[in-house]
Amino acid sequence: MIRRILAILLGSFISSVALANDRPVERPDLGKYFDKFEATGTLVVVDERQSPAATHVFNPERSVLRYSPASTFKIPHTLFALDAGVVADEFQVFKWDGIERSFEGHNQDQDLRSAMRNSTLWVYQLFARQIGDRKARGDREKE
Repeated sequence: MIRRILAILLGSFISSVALANDRPVERPDLGKYFDKFEATGTLVVVDERQSPAATHVFNPERSVLRYSPASTFKIPHTLFALDAGVVADEFQVFKWDGIERSFEGHNQDQDLRSAMRNSTLWVYQLFARQIGDRKARGDREKE
């Protein structure tokens, strides 16, 4: 279900017909979302609903550079955790591990809402450990 929702969200960005090869389709029209917020960035969407998969990219030069995902990892990892059953819902409480951190908001019990709001890394590390590397990659059939 979560994958279906994510596919629908990602699919909403795809409005052009993809080329039937593995070369990315450049999408300068997606730049309007970056322009609106005076942001610099890139967007890569891989549409696996067809074979071969189609890749759409805004700002292809930047898309090949490596950057830290920073807080953007919280969104997919929250979906992975919900899909894997690691998290029941947004109200489930995760007990603070007792390690003092520099941001006071991290030094307390968390739920999904507070973990997202406070960028509470230890909660997302907990999810990653519980989900495991293979599930995080969507490679469930090998488990």
